Amino acid sequence: MEDGEVSGINHTYAETGYDPAHEWPGDTEVPQHTTVLNESLSSTFKSWSLLRLLVQTSSVLPRVQRLAVLDEHKEVQFGRDVAPAGSGTPRVRLKEMAVSKLHAMMFWDAGRREWAVVDMGSKHGSFLRPGGYSGPSVDVGEDLGVRLSPPRVASFQRALKHKDALTIGSTTFVVHIHSDRMSCEGCASNGSGDNTIPLFPASKGVKRAREELGPIPSESRDAKKALTMLKRTLLSRHDTARLSASSQPSSYVDRSAKRRALFPSSPLDTPGTLSPRSDSPSVASGSAPIPESPVPPQPLPESNIGRQLLMKQGWQPGTALGSGENGSGLVEPLEVSATSDRSGLGMPEKAITPSSGDWRESGKQKRWADMIDKK
Repeated sequence: MEDGEVSGINHTYAETGYDPAHEWPGDTEVPQHTTVLNESLSSTFKSWSLLRLLVQTSSVLPRVQRLAVLDEHKEVQFGRDVAPAGSGTPRVRLKEMAVSKLHAMMFWDAGRREWAVVDMGSKHGSFLRPGGYSGPSVDVGEDLGVRLSPPRVASFQRALKHKDALTIGSTTFVVHIHSDRMSCEGCASNGSGDNTIPLFPASKGVKRAREELGPIPSESRDAKKALTMLKRTLLSRHDTARLSASSQPSSYVDRSAKRRALFPSSPLDTPGTLSPRSDSPSVASGSAPIPESPVPPQPLPESNIGRQLLMKQGWQPGTALGSGENGSGLVEPLEVSATSDRSGLGMPEKAITPSSGDWRESGKQKRWADMIDKK
């Protein structure tokens, strides 16, 4: 048999020296160096497309915040409330009543390899306007696009395309999707990041409060000692505030003292009557006020308006008022005799004044005189 000739007789692998393990396995297996390369790139390579939201119009977001950067996230929520504590899902907070607590959500659909949006059953709805939105603003009466679901009903997922416009409340976002994960000129953020929307709530000012209180020394790491130092610090602040408040001049003005200084001899409110404290011995034993004598009536002067009107009607001075020759009117007016202590009708002309003795004794004498008169 010549070289290269194949006989029709079947030979074993041992006779021919052939081993199937030496054959090329084909493309079913991946070389070892390729596997190591993919493992090294798996930490930086993202399998989903780049998503960024550009704020077109908004009445609740600050004017500086115009971009939501979602490069490292596969989903994002939209709502009025802050995300729950410890949640790793980013949330764009829109603080207005037209936005529900959890209004809508965007996520990456790995099966369809596309970004989608879902309304979570909001009352006022989410509106999607497909295809290159470029208007300057979105008014209430203008076409906002297609509503994703009826009120209070969750919607099916809706695929998002590049340049779609999503309206939630008074805020309109323009969707930027880039499969090459390279941002365009319109959705590029500045270097400082001032124009980006915060996706997670800021931590409370615990660190700032600790800085105001001062660092705790290493020797007072004990909880009891730390609490004692905190109490002392707060009490010292309270004492400082109280001292600063007491050092300020008082704004109270004693108006009664000023009035007494300006009018030392002011009469009583009711002339001719005793003080409300007349039942006290000190006041009752004092002298009664001297009443003023009544002024006699004087004729009306010629400049009086009433006199001039009466004279135009035919009245003459010294005559009585009334019709006819024999007028029955009075020529002189009635004289009023006022009592000294301004008492009522039926009282004697001379008022009974308390004696200079004890006021209790004078009261007894007055009651005894009344009883004698009744008999």
